[in-house]
Amino acid sequence: MSDPKNPFVHSLTLSSIQLVKVCVLSVTLLPIRLLIALICLTLATILAVVGLKGLEKGDIDKRPFTGWRLAVRNVICYILRFMFFCSGFSVKIVGKQASPEDAPILAVAPHSSFFDALAVCVMGAPSVVAKAETSSIPFWGSLIKYTQPVLVHRLDTNSRLNTIKQITERSEGRGWQQVQIFPEGTCTNRSCLITFRLGAFYPGVAVQPVLLKWDNMTDCVTWTWEGIEAWRIIVYTLSQFYTNLTIEYLPPYNPTKEEVQDPKLFAANIRAVMADSLGVTTTDCNYLDYLRIEKSRTLVKKVQKLQRKMLMPLIEATSEEKQLTVNMDLLGERLGVAQDLSELSVVEELCGKVDLRNLRLVTLLATEEDALETFLAQTFIMYNPELGPDKVSSESLEGVLSTVMLLNQKEAKEAVVNMSKGEDDLVVEKKDLADFLLNKKPNYVKVLRCWEGVDLLTAAGMGDLLAMSASLTKEMNRRMEKVAESGSNLLSAGKEVVSDVSATITASRDKVTDVLSSAVTSLHKRTGSGNIGSKSETSDNKKLD
Repeated sequence: MSDPKNPFVHSLTLSSIQLVKVCVLSVTLLPIRLLIALICLTLATILAVVGLKGLEKGDIDKRPFTGWRLAVRNVICYILRFMFFCSGFSVKIVGKQASPEDAPILAVAPHSSFFDALAVCVMGAPSVVAKAETSSIPFWGSLIKYTQPVLVHRLDTNSRLNTIKQITERSEGRGWQQVQIFPEGTCTNRSCLITFRLGAFYPGVAVQPVLLKWDNMTDCVTWTWEGIEAWRIIVYTLSQFYTNLTIEYLPPYNPTKEEVQDPKLFAANIRAVMADSLGVTTTDCNYLDYLRIEKSRTLVKKVQKLQRKMLMPLIEATSEEKQLTVNMDLLGERLGVAQDLSELSVVEELCGKVDLRNLRLVTLLATEEDALETFLAQTFIMYNPELGPDKVSSESLEGVLSTVMLLNQKEAKEAVVNMSKGEDDLVVEKKDLADFLLNKKPNYVKVLRCWEGVDLLTAAGMGDLLAMSASLTKEMNRRMEKVAESGSNLLSAGKEVVSDVSATITASRDKVTDVLSSAVTSLHKRTGSGNIGSKSETSDNKKLD
């Protein structure tokens, strides 16, 4: 099941029949398919290594392959298509792939699985735009290199410009195969189209949109940030009798003058065309949102490490009763740690030089149950209280978004402008911030959610543990006193019960005695009680004589 509000989440629940089918086919059909896949990948990799033999690292990007190297690439495509066919993949093609002259760039979406590589084989192995890390993947690395890819080094600040330059050169040069790009930049669950990366649209040339549709009753192929593991996807997919893929080529899109000058507009318009053909919506989320989530999780760990070194809980060290503006030279003293402690770096990362409010804010996010609700409430309490409980200044909110949401300065400013009435508006209202986070940037909320459930109390230092121990001892003593008091009351009550039982027994005994006495008296009256004893004695004496 895909989350319609979050394109990066996918879960798979198999029915009982599906589970039985997977169990049966995973021990019968799956091994055969895996063996065929291994043979085909090995053969294709050998051909790719041979084809790359004699080429220096930079030669791959200099000119397109021709002659025998081009023939080897075509053979590799056929081998891989055969591998997918044996693995149960059935491909349906709608429309016609344009020539490199008519559409130098292929924009393929939605990108939802590593099995999308099948589309690359069907399209004749165009130059893929991919992460640099993919070139080192076993088997696939050599195959990707053989497409003469445009590799993106995401940690390189110049990579974006180099990628744009390389795509432009390929699209304008002669003899090059088409450049194929997944403009979403990451895998989604296909519930919508996320923001397109602009690399394919900077050259300002014709782009052919290509739609991928995985039309299957059970969606085993989708691989998202939050979803089932890759090995499960392989097992589940190859344990199906067949898996359908439809590749639909839309007509090439020739940009207008406005779109050539504005790549963002060009990308948005192509995305709209593709979304309309797919029958899905669009969203502003992109893979950078999840990079922020990972960074936020790292930040959480750093705060936990700091808490372990402290002698008091962070919630107490940053309490509202204490001054939240502090000289960084005195920060160690304020938090009860050594000033040269390496873990203090996270405070400066969150708070800058003097303001501890951001540290207070993330501590509250970790303490309360609902991080979003806490963020909305505390942001308007802690920052610019003079504006009232429902307003905050644009400048303050930009700072909070930069440190807590991990946005860069440009993104934070754009977000604030989006929330406010415009660039000249210096105030943001709470309802506008809530609407922005819930409806326009749901993945920003996931950055906040990273703080939920963070047990800073357990991570507390020895001083806090001692305080907790003392508090626990005090609580135990208080409870023991209650137990003792309860025991005393119980003993007193027991004595009263015993006394009552004893009195009851005595009264009953008296009643029995009275009854017996009455019975004896009545008997005496009937038999003549005064002669009984003397007659007996006379009779006994006679017998003795």
